[in-house]
Amino acid sequence: MRPQFTYPPTVGVLQVLAPGSLKQNLPKAVRLWTILRSIYGSDSDEVKLNLGERFTYEEWRNQFFTQAQSANKHDRSQKVYHKRDEIPPLHDPECYCAKTLTDWLFAGDSSLTVSQKIWEESFLQLYPIALSQLKMFLATANYPREAETVDRTKSQYESLKAKKNYVPPFPDGRLFAVTGKNLEFDFEALIKMGWLKLTQVKGVGKKMYLKVQKFPDIESFNLPENTGNFITQVDFMAIAENYRQPINGVQRFLMQVEYVVSQAATDKIDNWQQQLKALWETTPTRPIEIQYDSASLLREARRIIYPVCIYYSQRAPYLCAFGQKPKNRNDIGWHNYRLDRIQSLEILEWNDPKVPESLKELVVKQQLSPEFIQIELAAAWGFDFYQPSRKMLLRFDRDFHDRYIINSFRHETFRFINAPLDFRKFIREYAPNPAEKERLVAILESLPTQPDDDEYPHAYYSADFRSNDLNLIDNNVMMRLRAWGPKVEVVLPFDLRDRIIKDIEETRNLYQQTAIERPQSSEQY
Repeated sequence: MRPQFTYPPTVGVLQVLAPGSLKQNLPKAVRLWTILRSIYGSDSDEVKLNLGERFTYEEWRNQFFTQAQSANKHDRSQKVYHKRDEIPPLHDPECYCAKTLTDWLFAGDSSLTVSQKIWEESFLQLYPIALSQLKMFLATANYPREAETVDRTKSQYESLKAKKNYVPPFPDGRLFAVTGKNLEFDFEALIKMGWLKLTQVKGVGKKMYLKVQKFPDIESFNLPENTGNFITQVDFMAIAENYRQPINGVQRFLMQVEYVVSQAATDKIDNWQQQLKALWETTPTRPIEIQYDSASLLREARRIIYPVCIYYSQRAPYLCAFGQKPKNRNDIGWHNYRLDRIQSLEILEWNDPKVPESLKELVVKQQLSPEFIQIELAAAWGFDFYQPSRKMLLRFDRDFHDRYIINSFRHETFRFINAPLDFRKFIREYAPNPAEKERLVAILESLPTQPDDDEYPHAYYSADFRSNDLNLIDNNVMMRLRAWGPKVEVVLPFDLRDRIIKDIEETRNLYQQTAIERPQSSEQY
């Protein structure tokens, strides 16, 4: 006897249905869960359809949606929706395409309904984002980082593909407001996982799906819940999970990362990582005392800190910790310690008299978690998440922008603001001084009426970035600005602009001096 699909949409079940990161795949996972209910649900499930053992996509579509087929094929006045290449508008509040992601997960009183509070807590344990971000994700079915990208991509993409109508994904958060082609891809995914079989019937040219008598073992699909979660980039985490195993005996996913730590320091780093891992496996987490060789201070210092997590960023692994800062032991706060620069590490007890009372008090009061670090990293560009943030205005060469910047992700706060309305908002948020305001107003008056105007030579972007009390910009941000070279201009702030000018002049002088000193080569015959 065939079982019934009565699994509630827990985070674990949804991960099984759409392997990879639910930050990226949540809408697809909930659609697959709903489709399985419509095929295999219990008789009391309102979503269950009256389908035969074999059925076509069209048969499923016509039962699942309203107004998906014309009652009279000869009556062309009847409006039909849910076509293969069109996203259906909100044509009928009773149609399942009108229901939002939140409706499918939490609304109703069926036995499959889950508590929104418990579901959100489960999601946040695996994907540490702000609760407000998760609320926005559930309301729109678009991960918050991508929502702004969609808005700016709309205006940019239209300038390149003006003849195509842009429709944002999941309008009004409606989960099934997708094309028929997208839904057919969902059925293909169910076939690959073993929930359906593909069959051919003589005389029927269309694909037919065959119900299975035995469901796939969900446990056989289930990955450990934290697999790949240490990778914070959504798309890359999905790639890593999908391709981490060889395919037909061949390793198809390869990776080369920039890693500046010397081979000689590898054993030392492994030792620190093992000690910290053992420390974090016990509760409560105890403080540690380290001897740290600071490159910026050109000296070593012993400091007592509370270790929070190890974070690989750009070129090396860092210990993110809260405690005595390298420059001043009386200053208690966050700092990133490069692992290979830690010379010694000793685990302390909280009652050790060496542990400052101020550190004990702040550890209790502060939110000292990896989730907090990731939220702060998303709030401003730069790895030194504990530094103050400021706003910058960049101006890209339009041709370079259309080739390499458009449709790329640089940071959550990196925004295209060629639209006058967006630029005015930036001016308000920037709160410029009189000289800066004069510069901004001049740019505003030069902007085209339409942000996708191909004749306009510039693309303006705003971003929030980290800089310290001395206005020294985060090195990772500075390296990116230098890499863009003459294709980008820092318009504001003026002190950052002056820093860029100074670096360029010093580099130019260096090359000029080298050219003067170089001996002239004699011609060889």
